[in-house]
Amino acid sequence: MSKSATARNPQAAHRRDRIVMWTALCLGIGLFASSLLGNVLGFVVLPFDPHHIYGQIGGIALALFGLTRWR
Repeated sequence: MSKSATARNPQAAHRRDRIVMWTALCLGIGLFASSLLGNVLGFVVLPFDPHHIYGQIGGIALALFGLTRWR
């Protein structure tokens, strides 16, 4: 029985998880912050989200997804 790619090279899996973690975390915080700022200052960040609900929920979801990859 052959080993999976993760079992053969755990450092590559750890590196990939770190890239996914930092990307999702930064995008999530950026989306949440820009939606919050747009709500306060009155500009629209996402054209389909004039009340900034989806931007803030999506930003929090991305940030939490990134935090679940923390090791």
